[in-house]
Amino acid sequence: MRRAFVRGILLLLPLAITFVVLRWLFHAVTLMSEPGAARLLRMAGVPQGPFFVFLTAVFALVITLGLVLLVGLVGGNYFGKLAWGFFEKLLMRVPLVRWFYGSTRQIMDAFASPGSGAFREVVVVEYPRRGVWTLGFVTAPASGIIPSRDGEEWICVFLPTTPNPTSGYMVIVSRSETMTTSLTVDEGLKLIVSGGFIAPRPGDAQGAAARGEEVARR
Repeated sequence: MRRAFVRGILLLLPLAITFVVLRWLFHAVTLMSEPGAARLLRMAGVPQGPFFVFLTAVFALVITLGLVLLVGLVGGNYFGKLAWGFFEKLLMRVPLVRWFYGSTRQIMDAFASPGSGAFREVVVVEYPRRGVWTLGFVTAPASGIIPSRDGEEWICVFLPTTPNPTSGYMVIVSRSETMTTSLTVDEGLKLIVSGGFIAPRPGDAQGAAARGEEVARR
């Protein structure tokens, strides 16, 4: 009975977490569009009541998704990119907004397009103490921060947390104190998000070695 109960918890817990996250996202995306949706429904003559509340939430979600889709379509063409770039320049002129928006935009670009070069390679660093290795992503050289001595190369490494990789620590370490792995950026993100459950299979060693040689050449 104890094993069956634990098995039931393990099966239901992912569903419960997914439900809570989706419910939070639903309320978040409909919060700003609900007043406008309710006003449009009143203009359409929809009577007040429980159905009105439900229809308002659904209509607000449709409006939000439509707005996001419209921005994505417009931002994908030439003139849309110019307009969005001009809008971003205006945001970056505001001191407080510039810090929040610029940092958030860089993080989102890094995780939305792992192959774009935002994360250069996957390495392991001896952190937080000797004998413990942490998976990290090389983001940029740190030669402009710490001067190189005797040919030593310094790099910026982002150490994400599990299971939320958007938070973590940025450390500056010497290249000689890191070990390059054979993981791709996608594989490294999957490994971190899953807490180590989704790891490359031992049978993939040959392909992993080839990818490691390619990373080393880069």
